[in-house]
Amino acid sequence: MSKADLSEQALGRPFPRFDRSIDVHVSSIGHKLGPSATLADGRSIIQTVIRKGQQLVAG
Repeated sequence: MSKADLSEQALGRPFPRFDRSIDVHVSSIGHKLGPSATLADGRSIIQTVIRKGQQLVAG
């Protein structure tokens, strides 16, 4: 899901250029999920796709 889509759906506003708020929110969610948010190989289930956005990886 792109950062623009996340901003529109989660925050109810357009995604401003160079805004890091989505990154901070996604990181916070990952920290709150703790060890349950990691795959068997140690990677997070929430992954960044460069120049695209975020993706949730099924374990």
